[in-house]
Amino acid sequence: MRSWVKWLVGPEVDERRARLTGTALLVAALGLTVWIVYLGSALPDQGPAQDWNTTWTGIDTWQLTWVGLDVFEVAGLAATGWLLRGSHRETRTAALLAAPVFVIDGWFDMLTAASRSDLAVSLAVLALAELPGALVLLLVARKARQFEAGAPDERPDRAHAEHRALADSHDGGRGDLDDRQRR
Repeated sequence: MRSWVKWLVGPEVDERRARLTGTALLVAALGLTVWIVYLGSALPDQGPAQDWNTTWTGIDTWQLTWVGLDVFEVAGLAATGWLLRGSHRETRTAALLAAPVFVIDGWFDMLTAASRSDLAVSLAVLALAELPGALVLLLVARKARQFEAGAPDERPDRAHAEHRALADSHDGGRGDLDDRQRR
């Protein structure tokens, strides 16, 4: 576990660990899907007073609100895991879009807690699952920057400067020539 965390926060590029992390995110998405099924069946039919109707869905608005939010979490985890497994450039975007959903879920859990014991459970879930989940997604986004640049902490502007220096060395130092003059 310690070496995985060290890899996730460090500059090392390791495709095997990236695939394993992607797989872990996909497994988490599957586990959250099981939670959604349970949540959809265990939530009470009515929450706070509502003046909008979703009878066309067959699901009460209270259940639809929480299940829908968790579906967004599953989509974010699954997309990030799938993209990370393939070292895709879009991994960073998926992770950055998914992370805030976990924080929002925790926020709404706290705000809608009906009792002090519900609030305590909401805070525990926030501290033990939702915030760590968001943190892992943010770290994955940071790590995925390497897929965009091709190497640890190499920024595109730096890569362009290195590419330009290499091109200049091949044209005999005549860096002021444009492409038409080189041909």
